[in-house]
Amino acid sequence: MAIVTISRGTLSGGEALAECLAGRLGIPAISREVIRDAASRYGIAENLLSRHLEEAPGIVQRRFGSSEERRHYLLAIQTALAERAREGDFIYHGHAGHLLLKKLPGVFKVRLIAPMAYRVRMVREKQGLSEEEGVKYIEQVDKGRTRWAKFLYNVDWQDPLLYDLVINLEYLSLDTACSMIETGVQQPEFLDTPERRKVIDAYALSCQIQLRLAQEDRTRGMQIDVDVFSDVARINGKLFGTGPLTSGLHRSQEDIMEVVRQFKEIKKVEFNLADAGIPVET
Repeated sequence: MAIVTISRGTLSGGEALAECLAGRLGIPAISREVIRDAASRYGIAENLLSRHLEEAPGIVQRRFGSSEERRHYLLAIQTALAERAREGDFIYHGHAGHLLLKKLPGVFKVRLIAPMAYRVRMVREKQGLSEEEGVKYIEQVDKGRTRWAKFLYNVDWQDPLLYDLVINLEYLSLDTACSMIETGVQQPEFLDTPERRKVIDAYALSCQIQLRLAQEDRTRGMQIDVDVFSDVARINGKLFGTGPLTSGLHRSQEDIMEVVRQFKEIKKVEFNLADAGIPVET
């Protein structure tokens, strides 16, 4: 069995496909539940969390780098998903699951596409819009999602190379699409093994550490990534505005160490950090 992520354009049938798979595979389908869980666990207003994940970044953010607030919220969702993965397999149809869980093995990444006529019909049924209004609505939301993925991951979310399977509903039914995925997750690449469980546990821990670093005043704003291997945490990235190279990096490493020590599973911390200087607007 596998974790299945379904990426889809607005009103392309993703929710219906997820429900079909849940019935076939006997595993839960989740979406906004992850947002509610993350909001509850980490003290973030659910509507604020949803807004930061759904709205496209502003011009200033796109020009001068990532928003730390948005990054914090994204880490909350990523951590909630990773912790959910420790509990067992599931189907996720929501915010960029294939990108949030890209480091995990055994994740079956599906991209679902549908012709505009199909999507317009769906939006008219759900929201009572005219055909012209429906087209504008779909184009606007799709454009926002494209900017969002580019801003956060520097990828085009429609790139087929990001997925294991791309399904076009123009000629296939949802039931056929469901059967194709059901067959796919039974292949050897998606078997649940002890090794896969260890990787999931390590990934969940790395997410927890990275989120804690984003929450702490002394380490907030550091553009760093965390990888966990057994009981070792590897800290990679660039630090901005740390002052003199040697002293700045040393102080930053001490601050990071203090946060990582809160996690008893970690016995050793390794650093691969670079001083990126102080950002200057041009």
